[in-house]
Amino acid sequence: MTILGMPDAMFLVFVATLLAGSLGAMHYVVVHVLLGKPVNDLAADRAAEGGDSTKDRATDGGQIDGGN
Repeated sequence: MTILGMPDAMFLVFVATLLAGSLGAMHYVVVHVLLGKPVNDLAADRAAEGGDSTKDRATDGGQIDGGN
């Protein structure tokens, strides 16, 4: 039996690919649009505190360009 002209196994892979590809879009809509969380919470928090986010990232283990 074929679905949309594809064998069953190929159709399942097709559906799984569509679902996996949509996970990022679903996450963005739910978390960032509906819940209103910014994409980069850490940088937004530090900017609100008046700190230098680049310097803070280097001290907490984050890497910056040209840093260690």
